[in-house]
Amino acid sequence: MVKKHDNNWRMCVDFKDLNKVCPKDGYPLLEIDWKVESLCGYPFKCFLDAYKGYHQIKMTKEDEEKIAFITSQGIFCYSKMPFGLKNAGATYQRLVDKSFQKQIGRNLEVIEEGVVLGYKVNTKGIKVCPDKVEAVLGLSSPKCQKDVQKLNGKLASLNRFLAKSAERSLPFFKTLKKCTKKSDFQWTTEAKSAFKQMKKLIAELPTLTTPIEKEELIVYLTPAIEAVSTVLMTEREMQQMPIYFVSRALQGPEINYTPMEKLVLALVHASKRLKRYFQAHPIIVITDQPIKQVLSKPEK
Repeated sequence: MVKKHDNNWRMCVDFKDLNKVCPKDGYPLLEIDWKVESLCGYPFKCFLDAYKGYHQIKMTKEDEEKIAFITSQGIFCYSKMPFGLKNAGATYQRLVDKSFQKQIGRNLEVIEEGVVLGYKVNTKGIKVCPDKVEAVLGLSSPKCQKDVQKLNGKLASLNRFLAKSAERSLPFFKTLKKCTKKSDFQWTTEAKSAFKQMKKLIAELPTLTTPIEKEELIVYLTPAIEAVSTVLMTEREMQQMPIYFVSRALQGPEINYTPMEKLVLALVHASKRLKRYFQAHPIIVITDQPIKQVLSKPEK
């Protein structure tokens, strides 16, 4: 399919059927959060834009015909690896790892602060990319279902920095749930208030720090009526600093859980979402409830 956009021609090739029969390449891809955190300990960094990197990888001759496509001018195929192939990401990651195996983790360069993978990284920690903040602050009140969907999408990219994000976003999701058709859309007083409060919070998002190897970390758990929230923190020089905020909305029978059960659910969810921290650091859970006794009981 060929589309014209902003006076430029763009071509889209559907590889869905090809990807279905192609075996999965299990080469591990980097976790974005972890990679961003690894940059914080260095005073100087170099950010290389390798957006054309995929097109430096040649396709084998016998595979070129598998990615052929038809146009009004005839049948063509890619000679370099295109986007959209099932294993393109793994292939590219393998190339990068092989090309820079002697430099990864040790080379420094001449930029003290920079934006990488949607985050602003410096020696003090991780900040939200200003463009993401402005994208939300510049929004007017939603007037239709699509506007709310856009809002939720933009908020999702800020969840790591936003305390109790699921609880604060509930009015937006409830608006979508009630909107089975376009004419059902209603921006309620609750949603208006939540939207105003959300903008205020996003304008003042904190800088997140990164943990030191083997450093003891602190977890705070917060249950609410329809959501549970967690914040992972560290304490340095008598001051607690946030590392990661996690939250989730309660579903179905979970809403009727007791406060104790909600605390346990919050801890279980956090341990899965922040697995790498729980595996690499000693964790202290701060709560006024005896959840240790609950967790130590064998299942009946």
